[in-house]
Amino acid sequence: MRIGILGMGTAGGRHLRAFRQISGVDLIAADIDADRRRQAEAEGVPVVPSLDDLLAARPDAVVIAVPHAYLAQAGMRAIDAGCHVLMEKPMATCREDAAAVLQHARRASRFIMVSFVHRFRPEVAAARRVIARGDIGQPRLIVDTMASGTSDMPLWVWSRRHAGGGMMFYNGIHQIDRVRFLLGEDIVTVRAEVRTLGYQVQVEDTAAALLGLRSGAVGTVVQHKAPAAALGGWETQVFGSTGSLHITTGREMRWTAGGDVITIPGTPEDRFSGAANEFIAALREGRAPEPDGEDGFAALDVVLRMYSEGASRAIS
Repeated sequence: MRIGILGMGTAGGRHLRAFRQISGVDLIAADIDADRRRQAEAEGVPVVPSLDDLLAARPDAVVIAVPHAYLAQAGMRAIDAGCHVLMEKPMATCREDAAAVLQHARRASRFIMVSFVHRFRPEVAAARRVIARGDIGQPRLIVDTMASGTSDMPLWVWSRRHAGGGMMFYNGIHQIDRVRFLLGEDIVTVRAEVRTLGYQVQVEDTAAALLGLRSGAVGTVVQHKAPAAALGGWETQVFGSTGSLHITTGREMRWTAGGDVITIPGTPEDRFSGAANEFIAALREGRAPEPDGEDGFAALDVVLRMYSEGASRAIS
C-alpha cells in the first residue's frame, strides 16, 4: 500500500516515522519547502514539491498535514484523485468546508480519518474502557484542563489567515474530542469565554467552555498557553455515579469505585503509531477508521460554537 504525506512539518514528520514502522507500506512525501524536503529525503523517503506531484504517484491514501486553512482543499483534491485521507485536525476552519470534505468522500466512496491521536494514548484508551464497562457508573462530570508555558510552535499557528483560530484549533480541539470519546456521547450545548491574554497575536491563547452532553452530564474544558515558563500539564477528571477516574496525560490513569485505587501507566506510548496502525488496518479491512470524518466535524462544530459564544477580545 502506498501512502503519501503532504507536509513535512512537525506533524507530517511524526506521521512519516509512524507509517515507516508498518510492514507493506510504501511512502512518498511532498512539501513546498526545500529544506523540509531535504530532511525527509535524509530519512530515505522520496519527496516531491507539490500535491500535484504527490497525486501523480497514485498513492492509495494521503496524510494531509498542512496549516489549517489549507486542509480541506487538499483533502478534497486527494479524495477526488481516488485516495483515502488521514487529515490533521481541525479538518477545516469552517463547517461548510468540513461538510464539503465529507460530501466528496461519500460521493467517491473514500474513507476519512481525523488525526485525534490522543485517543491512542494508553492512559486515555484505558479510561475509555473503564467508563464503557460502567466501572465508575454513569458519568456526571468531566473536567479537562490543558495549560502550558511558552514553547516553540510554528509561526503560522498565531496567524488567523493560516490557522483560522488559535489554541483551540491547535491544541484544544483534542480536548473536545477527548470529552466525546471518553463519555461516548455528543456535546449538545456550549457556553464559552475566548480571550487573547498573553500574546500580541491575531487569535486566542486562552479559552474556557462549559459543555452540556446529551445524557445530561456536564463538562468543562480549559485551554491556556502562557507567555512565560509555567508548571503546566494536561489533566482530565471524570466523576461517575459510583466512582471516578483521573488522567495525567503522558503519565498515568487512576480510577476507583469506592475501594482500591487502580493505576494504569501512560508509558510507553506512541500515539502517532497508534493512529497509523488504525488507519492502515481499517483500509486493509475495508472499514471506516476511527476517529472518522464525522468525529472531526463534531469537534470542529463545538470549537466554532465556542468562538461564536466567546466574544473573543484582547486584554493588555
